[in-house]
Amino acid sequence: MSGPRSLHAPAVAATLALAVALVLAPVAGLPAVGGTSATPAVPATTPGTPPDAAQSLADGDYVDTRAAGTRLPASLREPVRSERNTTAYLALAADLETRQFGTATFDVGGAVAADGGSTHSTYETTWLRSSFTSVGDNRTERRRIVERSADRLDARITALERREGRALERYNSGDISARTYLRELAAIDRAAGSLREAVGLLHTYSSAVGQPVSERRIAAQKVRLLSLEGPVRAQVAASMYGDQPPTRVYIETSSQGVVLATIDRGPFTQEYLREAYVPSARDPDGPDRFEQSGEKLEAARDQAAALYPWAFENQGGTSIGTFTGEPFLYNAGVYSVRVGHSHGTSRTYDLITFLDGGTRDVFREIQYKDLSAVPTVFADENTSDGVRLAVERTRTGGPMRVTVTNEATGDPIQATVLVNGERVGMTDIEGERWVIAPGPTATITVVTEETEVSTTVFSDGAPTG
Repeated sequence: MSGPRSLHAPAVAATLALAVALVLAPVAGLPAVGGTSATPAVPATTPGTPPDAAQSLADGDYVDTRAAGTRLPASLREPVRSERNTTAYLALAADLETRQFGTATFDVGGAVAADGGSTHSTYETTWLRSSFTSVGDNRTERRRIVERSADRLDARITALERREGRALERYNSGDISARTYLRELAAIDRAAGSLREAVGLLHTYSSAVGQPVSERRIAAQKVRLLSLEGPVRAQVAASMYGDQPPTRVYIETSSQGVVLATIDRGPFTQEYLREAYVPSARDPDGPDRFEQSGEKLEAARDQAAALYPWAFENQGGTSIGTFTGEPFLYNAGVYSVRVGHSHGTSRTYDLITFLDGGTRDVFREIQYKDLSAVPTVFADENTSDGVRLAVERTRTGGPMRVTVTNEATGDPIQATVLVNGERVGMTDIEGERWVIAPGPTATITVVTEETEVSTTVFSDGAPTG
């Protein structure tokens, strides 16, 4: 998510024409499941010409094409659900459509698309910098360039939002596979990261010439980019580049919301990563109810503490409202609340949430957890030919530990692990393999040189801890 990067040798061999086709065409231009024909691509936005969703924007106004007009009644909105003895989490509950897995592997086409999309977005930074400096000290021209850049960025962000929306719609309808969907999300992630750099430069230049573009509008652009980037998407991109082993991702979707979860297997630690986006929890046109309370940052913190009581009771540190730097997101009615906690990683903040001022609800959430600290409950065990299989779980979409040992000695055994028939890897030197639990049940099978052992467990049930 840090801008363009060069391709590895295999990807360099891809033609420029492929890069342009993959970058400019949204997911509709990618191959569909089973080789079915794709729908026609929507023409790319011409630089400097905002699409219809952005044409009528006055300075300081903001339209998120995915959130406007989609708000659900309070009784149907996706909640922040509590878990015993660990952090609560943002869930999809209103209109759940899919629960399945996708695996991202080395992918020349996906890498070209991600690089090309990032380069396309990076051009906005290049254009702004060169245009701004080329007019010298002409303040009038510099203000005009800043205003035009804001329009260009609104158009680019809208194009990415629409691209992601089309990808989700096609994925939910079964027109594209989980792998193709992940490929799209990775390309959008890298493009959004480059646009974030351009938004930062826009703020710098706007401030230098008397702020012709308001801080609220720039903050709104940052808000719109929140849902287009994430740590799981970055993991997918790294796997596509061949920078790390294949990434197996749990994907849960509603008509508009998305949850992605995976396990990052580092050399010394294993981390659970999860990101969730729920646009129906936003009301961008409503009054900022936190601001109406007077001490808006404290009000946002108190609301987050009420939604995530365990995290705040076991906090290491918190940060309210400062995510992404100036202009802060609360200029656009969105409040970032970041918390470090005892089940977290070596990061400063392990729970990152974004609350909408209009609803006081969480609409975007990112979580990092150290698997060695995650509390589990015993699910089931089975033994065959002296090999013991034990499973401990959390919940559907959460981490599940599979342990294989010698029944007599308790020594760890290396075995191949399958979940619902899909090979997900080998146990480590401790005889363990962490996986993401499917729902509502999971059949775990382990295969050694001598035998095969299986058990079926419910991934939801008694509370964790």
